[in-house]
Amino acid sequence: MSETIILFASVIYKNWIKSSSYRPSFQNTATISDFMDEIAQAFNEAFSVPFNIFLLILMFVMLIFWLSANKWQTPDRVRSRAKFFSPKWTQYLQQNLRSNETVAKILDFITIQVWFWVFMVSIVIEWFICGLQGKDAWRFGCAVLLAWGTSMTIQFLYPVIVPIRWDMFDRELPVIPIRLQKFKQSDNVNGLLYNGLPSNHLGMMLAGLLLSWFSSVGDSWWGWYLIIFFFLGLSFFFCFSVIYLGEHYIHDLIASVFVYPPIMICVYFILSILVPMT
Repeated sequence: MSETIILFASVIYKNWIKSSSYRPSFQNTATISDFMDEIAQAFNEAFSVPFNIFLLILMFVMLIFWLSANKWQTPDRVRSRAKFFSPKWTQYLQQNLRSNETVAKILDFITIQVWFWVFMVSIVIEWFICGLQGKDAWRFGCAVLLAWGTSMTIQFLYPVIVPIRWDMFDRELPVIPIRLQKFKQSDNVNGLLYNGLPSNHLGMMLAGLLLSWFSSVGDSWWGWYLIIFFFLGLSFFFCFSVIYLGEHYIHDLIASVFVYPPIMICVYFILSILVPMT
């Protein structure tokens, strides 16, 4: 039985994963033309590996499943298992930062925009980073998708209701639902409405940070470090924004740190040992 499994894995690796020995590097690109040529060659290599294409399709399937949850997942489906935490940090921020009308308007606008854009921006950047790995894009893809899949599984098994959704469960709203009052249509791009823990938004930012770090291991291009600091800053502003808006508890954000990085780091280094880079 074990010999059959090993043979099957060998066939999959040789025909679906392994391609040429090319691996892109950006540290020695002297001109914009060289840089663009390196990007083009990397993506050509990435799309020449069937397993990379399979993971890309799987990513879209998971994204569609996540987005569609706001249509089929209702409060009644999670009511018996719903968990509620203290919204004291959101209450504190809203009470102390909304006393001035001008400041409140500025904060409301900025935090809503951060909430709305960071998830999509993070996914696009991560897809691009994966493509830049050429034939090895699947290594990064496996790490991200396993972490994301684990996070969604926890969300379904342990539904945490964020402060702005309390009224859907016959509870008085403990905070001002700022985004829902000013930008209700943004819920159309919000998937799991009643599953706050862990935060997939923050998880994707952590994933982008880790992918950049993984990339820098084999290529000391300065751009990787710039992206790392970009995701660090984005994560900070996001955490403040979602607590201020009542979109998450601190527990949700901490859970993301304990889910995404450990899984991604383990997957990356296990694959590096089992299937060494060429």
